[in-house]
Amino acid sequence: MFLFRDFSLHIDREIRSSLQQIFGIGWHKAGLILARVGISYPFFIKNINSYYFSIIVYLLKGIVISDVRIKRRIDLNINKLIDIVSYRGVRHKMSLPVHGQRTRTNANTQRSKRVRVRKFGKNLV
Repeated sequence: MFLFRDFSLHIDREIRSSLQQIFGIGWHKAGLILARVGISYPFFIKNINSYYFSIIVYLLKGIVISDVRIKRRIDLNINKLIDIVSYRGVRHKMSLPVHGQRTRTNANTQRSKRVRVRKFGKNLV
């Protein structure tokens, strides 16, 4: 098992899919990193040697912004939308779906994040 920062890359998985477990790396960035190293697509981590792994770690340190900074940037963008009272900001503030999804039947995951107020006098059992 290879370690990069706080992420452990599983040995039995393909290297591109295991790189995608790092926050901030998607399918495209993982492909660019592997192309720069010179590794073709169906390549597993158990077949990699320490030289290639050190090159991949060096490239990841140069490309990847830390996950804390990415999450902070996302939160700042959402707070900016809320501050300027845009429609998307209002939807974020009310914990409703933002990108036009249907709310009557399919928004259970987004709506469940809200704290539900329990009405007195009704048995919820």
